[in-house]
Amino acid sequence: MQQTNSADVFYYDARRGVQSAFADIFENKALKTFTSDNIYRFLRYAEELSPEVMVLNLSGSDKQIASLVQNFENKPETGNFPIIVMHSQNEPFEVSPRVAHYLSMPLDYHRLSDIVESYSFGAKKHQILLLDRFSPRSDKLHEWLAARNISYFEVHNIDAAARYLQKNQPYAVWVEYAPEFISARHGLAHQRIFYVDRHQDTAEIQKFLP
Repeated sequence: MQQTNSADVFYYDARRGVQSAFADIFENKALKTFTSDNIYRFLRYAEELSPEVMVLNLSGSDKQIASLVQNFENKPETGNFPIIVMHSQNEPFEVSPRVAHYLSMPLDYHRLSDIVESYSFGAKKHQILLLDRFSPRSDKLHEWLAARNISYFEVHNIDAAARYLQKNQPYAVWVEYAPEFISARHGLAHQRIFYVDRHQDTAEIQKFLP
């Protein structure tokens, strides 16, 4: 655990051995990392420091993670930093609008690194920023993107999408047509913002690409 007056990544995990492993992964990429297995200490430092991104591991009690996320929902002064929740595919959990990314186990380390680096360093070359609601199941839109090898950065929170655009310039921003994202056109700084549907006809989506 590294204690400084700033940190790029905040990582919470109830298992100290796993904490050290993830700290090594992040710090090998020149990312200052703060880790803790103590919720109260974690919250106190989060209010004092301004991380680029926060990672919460669901390996502990779901109630503990839920209380962490709820704390940031109720205290906007703690910042609008993106929150990543790592979870097991076999364990139920409550989806929160404050969470920007959900990553299931076994973990895709490349995807985790891509997310953290996008917020911390930027200059990524994703073609699409995709702002949509979290769903554990695949759908027509995601299958279409994968089949065409189109690089995209998926996020489930408007504030996190705005943070991403501060350091990255995708060709276009795709926003799922959903009530919680109606204001996205006004909250995101990009010239090409398109509203899409998960089951939209792919011929219509094609025109939203370079």
